Amino acid sequence: MFEGKIKIKGAFRMKIAVIGTGYVGLIQSVGLSKLGFDCFGIDIDENKIKMLNAGKSPIWEDKLEEILKKHNGKNLKFTTNFGVIEECDAVFICVGTPQSSDGTADLKYIFAAAEGVKPYLKKNAVVVIKSTVPVGTNRKVSKILEGCNCDVVSNPEFLKEGSAIDDFFNTDRVVLGFEDNTKHEARDSMMNIYSYFYEKKTKFVITDWESAELIKYASNSFLAVKISFVNEIARLCDTVGADIKDVTKGMGYDRRIGEHFLNAGLGYGGSCFPKDVNALVKQFEENKLEAKIIASADEVNLGLIDNFFDRILKKLKNPEGKNIALFGVAFKPNTDDLRESRAVELINKLLKKKANVSCFDYVDGALKNAEELLGNKIKICKTVKETAKEADVIIIATEYSQFNDEDWGAIAERVNTKLIFDGRNILDKNKVVKYGFEYFGIGR
Repeated sequence: MFEGKIKIKGAFRMKIAVIGTGYVGLIQSVGLSKLGFDCFGIDIDENKIKMLNAGKSPIWEDKLEEILKKHNGKNLKFTTNFGVIEECDAVFICVGTPQSSDGTADLKYIFAAAEGVKPYLKKNAVVVIKSTVPVGTNRKVSKILEGCNCDVVSNPEFLKEGSAIDDFFNTDRVVLGFEDNTKHEARDSMMNIYSYFYEKKTKFVITDWESAELIKYASNSFLAVKISFVNEIARLCDTVGADIKDVTKGMGYDRRIGEHFLNAGLGYGGSCFPKDVNALVKQFEENKLEAKIIASADEVNLGLIDNFFDRILKKLKNPEGKNIALFGVAFKPNTDDLRESRAVELINKLLKKKANVSCFDYVDGALKNAEELLGNKIKICKTVKETAKEADVIIIATEYSQFNDEDWGAIAERVNTKLIFDGRNILDKNKVVKYGFEYFGIGR
């Protein structure tokens, strides 16, 4: 992670506004403040602003609150007042683009943010669209801002929840999309903002609006295809007796393929992949094209949870009254985010079958969110051992490597039945089998 501060000469110490204090906006404002810029985080949610001004983050992300507290009230301030934009050289729009009922990206927050900043933009300001938006959105925002004498830049984010701070400072690439008539001042402003990354020789992609917008969707959808592909292979492994771990190891050594995103499991969830895949499919349809591969990836992903649950049912016969220990509730490790969580899907399926579900996660915020979402329908536990007490089956739903470090001998003494369904292939199979557990993974 970046330590220290970039050297910005007085004339280049820009003031920057960031609209939205969700995952993308908060990381952007905190990250830029650490780089030495004067940042205003703007949001219409007064409670969230009060929380941030008190030095507390509304989301859990490693290292986030530490940097927030260090810069809060100094060169990082949070407000509901859009008037501070009058002082700013650049305005980043980092609001949500949730999925509409028809699968398209809902852009109402993007357009509302553009209308909101319009009265306050100073001459030659840069408006930067950081949110994930369909092709053509920057062009539409530019029309909203006509007459403001400002420039619009597409600058998609590439953060991963659970490692967002490290991703900010160690990004693989910076993508900047400009219109042909973008003023030199705007291009200079963007290079000044990202000069730290230029100096550390991060790869830059300088392109047009449409290409920049599509890079983000294409990247996420390709990774989704990769995940669904390996899960297809895992199904064949289960049938023919192959081990998906060995298969993907052999695949990953091929530099053309690479080892990342080859973990078979319950598929992808979260706030990005599902909605971005669907939004890209819709963009194909709107242009009278068929996205066969991308649509198939989503179809495969949707079926994974049912396949896994059916395997559990075959072993348990009737889950009613059975004690289920669910390890992991967040959609991925080191986050409190339950959006599109496979664990939550499993919990709801088990509750419909009248099973008793106990849950554990290493992130307290994830457990708090699960409790708020499901109430007294589940039992929230503080340790793995507590969760496993009198369990008829243990289900691994989130890919925490720490599960391997738990005392499986002690866990074996607490369960009713030594049965594990590892939905993330994260456990050392030989280790748990040594303690008498019957182990079922994905493609193993």
